[in-house]
Amino acid sequence: MKSSASRAWFFPTICLIITCYFIYHGVQGARGYRRMFQLKEEIVLARQVAAETSAERQLLETKVKSLSPEAMDLDQLEESALRVLNMGNPDVQVIFAD
Repeated sequence: MKSSASRAWFFPTICLIITCYFIYHGVQGARGYRRMFQLKEEIVLARQVAAETSAERQLLETKVKSLSPEAMDLDQLEESALRVLNMGNPDVQVIFAD
């Protein structure tokens, strides 16, 4: 009689264990709900980085276009070179504004 009672509980117990297993992995697993929310946060951060990178790229493209021979202003180029090299032209007078 004891074996028939244990057989009666065996199938529901196995079903309960399998159900708990799938529920746990549905929430905590590599493709569960928690991971889904983490991935959504990572997507938001990646889009922010992409926007910043795109803005930086636009700025660099603008600078490169201004260096083309057609768009180059020689006076501006000389001024920029002297500023970068921390040099001055002896024929040029510098007036500092407060």
